[in-house]
Amino acid sequence: VTDLDVSWNNFTTIPDQIKQFSELRYLNISHNRISTLMPTDFEGLEKLESLDLSFNRFQDWRDIHPTTFHPAINLKRLDFSSNPLRTINNQSNHLNIKSLLILRLTNCSLKTVPVSVFNRLVNLKELHLSANPITNINESFQLNNLRYIDLSQCLLNYIDENAFADLVSLEVLNLKRNIHLKRFTCHSEYLSQLDLSECVLEKVPSGRLRHVRILDLSMNYIKNIPAKSFLNYHSLELLNMSMNAITSIDSAAFDGLNLIKSIDLSFNKLMILDEKLFYNNTQLISLNLSHNYIRYLNNISSDSLKVLTVSYCEIHEINKYSLIFLPNLIKLFMSRNFISNLPDNLIADNLGVLDVSSCRIKSINNKTFAGMFYLREINLANNALTSIDPSFFPRATNVVIYENPWRCECASLKRMFEWITTYNADRLDELICYSPEKYAGKTWQEVCMDQWYPKQLKKETMWYYSVGIIILMILALVVVTILRKIKDIKEERIRVEHENRRAEEREALRRMQEAEMEIEEQENRNAPDPRDLQRPPSYTEALLMPVISASQPNLTGSLHNLASRQNVRGSNPDLSKLRKKRIRKKSEERRASRMTLDSDSSYDNQSRDYVPPRKNLQALPLESDF
Repeated sequence: VTDLDVSWNNFTTIPDQIKQFSELRYLNISHNRISTLMPTDFEGLEKLESLDLSFNRFQDWRDIHPTTFHPAINLKRLDFSSNPLRTINNQSNHLNIKSLLILRLTNCSLKTVPVSVFNRLVNLKELHLSANPITNINESFQLNNLRYIDLSQCLLNYIDENAFADLVSLEVLNLKRNIHLKRFTCHSEYLSQLDLSECVLEKVPSGRLRHVRILDLSMNYIKNIPAKSFLNYHSLELLNMSMNAITSIDSAAFDGLNLIKSIDLSFNKLMILDEKLFYNNTQLISLNLSHNYIRYLNNISSDSLKVLTVSYCEIHEINKYSLIFLPNLIKLFMSRNFISNLPDNLIADNLGVLDVSSCRIKSINNKTFAGMFYLREINLANNALTSIDPSFFPRATNVVIYENPWRCECASLKRMFEWITTYNADRLDELICYSPEKYAGKTWQEVCMDQWYPKQLKKETMWYYSVGIIILMILALVVVTILRKIKDIKEERIRVEHENRRAEEREALRRMQEAEMEIEEQENRNAPDPRDLQRPPSYTEALLMPVISASQPNLTGSLHNLASRQNVRGSNPDLSKLRKKRIRKKSEERRASRMTLDSDSSYDNQSRDYVPPRKNLQALPLESDF
């Protein structure tokens, strides 16, 4: 284990288990309740490099044993922040750590700076003492390796001018938010960055600061800048004096700043600038004068200036020659001013970016930017423009024109709309019509699209309709195909069921017919002779019968003699014919009965009950006739 974080555990002492991690390099024990440190707390941690003891409950340096950190021979970063340790005795050996590079004692209730204690930390590079109630520094630091000192948010009101003079490696000094510091003089031949912002300084700091490159004096109470105020800042490149109360600047105030590249004078009370104020600053690139009361730009002169910001300056007018003394100006930001018109043929040969948004510009024409051959970006948003044409800025590739009270005459806006859609089509919905009244509040597209592209809209609409119709036809065809398939399946199922039912019915009918034929044959075999069914004539019928002229012996003769005897009503051949006819008729009736079995079942029932009709007995020759 090389890194261990045991913060927020409510420890009251250093856990003994930590000693087992002999390879430990980073240890965080912050946000616990540790109040004392013993000599053996860090035994065995020779490789420990970073120790965080911030936000514990150390009340005094006497709660820490002087030899506590001796085992940590490689300790480089120590953080005691937010522990109310109070003042360190100059004879104290608690911080006698030769290997220490970074010491943090932020918010430790220190009232004085124990310079002699810190001077023993021969390898120290960073010292953080911010948020302590330190009021003054009277001694000089003697640390050759110290590069960074943070004394911000203290209560400093006096710092000895030689306090940092011997720090040959010092690069950054942070004195921000010392609300009692009114004056500051410092001698440091090596300091490169000085932060004195949010103090109460009334004048520019003095002293030998020839290597300072960045100086922050913002949010102070400086009211004027006299001549040669920065004469000792030979290497200064960035100067921030914003949010002061500066009302006047001497024409020679910035003399000696031969390397200055950026000056910020925003949020002050400047009204007039001398035309020679920046003339000698030959390396000046950026100048911020926003939030002042400068009404004209004619007095600003610089051959090297490339970026000028004069937003919120109450500028009322700009003429053709306002930028003539800024020949190399590339970017000009003049938003939130009172400019109502831009002059024709404004001279700005190298200008590439122009921001005049949120002014009161009412109109521009094709001569306004005609002389700006390098102009590529123009911000005209939130002005009073009612009409515009891309011919006004033929070389620009990014023009912002949103939030203007446009008069939506579609014919005059078409070219501009096409230009915007080509170069910047992200915010078309912010092009809002202001007049005529019937179009107020609507976008350019809503009002003019039908007039700009009527054929295209019609073609697109017809194309949509065609596609819709084709899709509907395809869907209808699919539906019809599915319904037809379902119908075919149903019909096939009904046909199969009908055939199966008919087959079953035919089989049942065949079985019934066979059964009926068997029954009929059985009945025919057992049926009595029709003659046996003839009853003797009654007495009345006998009286009506014709008189028989044959004799008794003839009536009682055998039947085999009938063929050789003649009947009184005919010969024997006639009798034979009658018998054959009767037999043939019975055979035909039986044959007909069999044929009817293949017909309707109702008809079969009638055939089954059929009885041959009774013949007239008088027509048949009887044996008694012979």
